[in-house]
Amino acid sequence: MMKKIAVILVAHGEAETESFFENFSMIRHTLAHAGEVMKLPRPLQLVASLAGGIKNNVTFRAQNYRSPQNRITRQQASQLQEKLNRVVMPQQINFEVYSAFHATPPFVQDIVKQTSGHDLQLLVSLSPIDNQLTSGNLQRLSDQCSPVNGQRRPVVVHGFWKDAGLRQVFLDHVFSHEKTFNGSALVLAFHGTLVKDTKGEVPMFHTGLKEMQEMGTTLRNALLLDPRNGYDSVEIAYLNHDVGGTWTKPSLAESLKALSSRGARDVDIFSCGYFSDGTETILYAQKETAASAVKSIRLLPCINDSKAFADFLAEKVVAVVAAAAP
Repeated sequence: MMKKIAVILVAHGEAETESFFENFSMIRHTLAHAGEVMKLPRPLQLVASLAGGIKNNVTFRAQNYRSPQNRITRQQASQLQEKLNRVVMPQQINFEVYSAFHATPPFVQDIVKQTSGHDLQLLVSLSPIDNQLTSGNLQRLSDQCSPVNGQRRPVVVHGFWKDAGLRQVFLDHVFSHEKTFNGSALVLAFHGTLVKDTKGEVPMFHTGLKEMQEMGTTLRNALLLDPRNGYDSVEIAYLNHDVGGTWTKPSLAESLKALSSRGARDVDIFSCGYFSDGTETILYAQKETAASAVKSIRLLPCINDSKAFADFLAEKVVAVVAAAAP
């Protein structure tokens, strides 16, 4: 009997237009999730959502910007579906791949309900870093499910930060874009996280800081040791927010300032802490680079819908399914 397996790729999700209501809703959902682990009073969440919705509406319209993140996630799902259709498994399996989001429709919990009749559901966290708000949210959703007829709870696919296969995808991706100059540097950018809360205390929730540090150090060393490397230095920086307390350092702005003071003339920035480009890796990063004294700065694309990433995800899914087989 053919088994039906739902593979749900779960990204954060961003508004796809400049619409105030779409951006307000996205920010509202984002802050509601963050408020589960950070001290963000609901009135503050509402005010921030209103202000953010207006700001995004004005900024996106003025710069003719539209976030590509949701579109890229749908492309990732489409490519993965195509890859899995070609996979030869010991038993017959019908893979159905979906894209879903934490902060925008279609919401992940809705897709989980929609596919509840499948023999197996995989929730693939489209974030390299595990923390309470990424894979942690998916695990909580899985734990809340009540399977019937002997079905399993959804299986959360995560742990990408320590995956050697992904590291190789990143290496090949960076060096496919590298231009070697004297005095060139590479900045590995991560989505920052809280280090201390507003009271100066270490956050009580899983922030993913250790995972980021380990992934950054391991990837940095691999880049420097790779025979293709032409960068004089490889640095780690963070794209931070300004709520909840003290965030990771150095920020991207601080890293670029330090590189400038050391005489770096050409800098590439690779947002390895993201699987798809979006507002943070494009608009926020562009704002920091525009203010920098570094002569030339390039923003390398995230791995997005690259063939190599689709191949990696397909291998990961097949391995998880094989391990989950009774």
